[in-house]
Amino acid sequence: MATFLCSVAFVATLLQGRGGGPVADALTPLRSRVAQDSGDAEAWFQLGQGYLRWPVTYHLHRAPAAAGAGGGRRGGDDTAWARAILDTADEAFARVATLRAGTAAGDSARVLRVFAWGERAFLAWELEGSAAAARTWSLSPTDAKLPPVLQELGENLLRACPRQAVLLTAEPASTHAAWFMRFARVLRQDVVVFPLAVWATDSVFRRAVLHELKLSRPGRAPDASFGPVSARRPLCASMGFDRPPELRPRVSWKTRPLVWAGGPGAANNPVPPQDFVFAALKLALDANDTWARPAIVLYRRAAALTPALCRTITGYQVPKEKVGCR
Repeated sequence: MATFLCSVAFVATLLQGRGGGPVADALTPLRSRVAQDSGDAEAWFQLGQGYLRWPVTYHLHRAPAAAGAGGGRRGGDDTAWARAILDTADEAFARVATLRAGTAAGDSARVLRVFAWGERAFLAWELEGSAAAARTWSLSPTDAKLPPVLQELGENLLRACPRQAVLLTAEPASTHAAWFMRFARVLRQDVVVFPLAVWATDSVFRRAVLHELKLSRPGRAPDASFGPVSARRPLCASMGFDRPPELRPRVSWKTRPLVWAGGPGAANNPVPPQDFVFAALKLALDANDTWARPAIVLYRRAAALTPALCRTITGYQVPKEKVGCR
């Protein structure tokens, strides 16, 4: 316990060194609470959530950083800072999982540990490529795991994409579900997965992705255009988006079960609706699992656009009204 409080203090020092800000200020009373009462699970949970959200600013790369070899991979103060914060978030959620074992809060803490490891893997990919992301996942603790409903969601999204596709994700649950199944469960290794928001904001990440896909151009900083990618590989957008994303250059999206697809091969061999699985969704709904919600939101949108999915989903005894089927 003393070791963890030391790491919290260390991260607080890092935040102060970066100028603090509203998020850092909001975490101050939570740090005080856990220092006074190490059994305050609610404070640990909120602290972990705060630290998990904070490294999103890493993708803006406002801290000094030196460019490196290998397609623009680099290190720098912002990388060490982001890793330290994600380490602390992981430790906070581990504490909650112990204090609230067997409860919904404890289960959610284990899920959020996976999100923290997923963010670490994104950092590793940006610095050293997809092999480093895979190594990062291999180091994740065994008790940090996604619930079956999110694993099923990730598998369904990967299955929905054309071969050699680039899967663009929207919200964190579907992002980490697909990312976890792709790397931790080694499914669909032909598919590249990343959040569209990271591509839009992080030029270093874009350079790493283009290098990974062998599409980078030496000496040229990549902008947010998808032209180099969409000309060579199909794009696949999760229905975690409320509509097909507007990309530059414009992509002609085609509706497939659970995703929109565009680019070369987008219309080839769409996966039939009956090939998807919704058994874990049924169990999650029966158990009132919190993590069924992001899956339901995506599946409702998919069923509205591909009505044939309704027969498959309800075949797993999922109530029609839950997914908007008639």
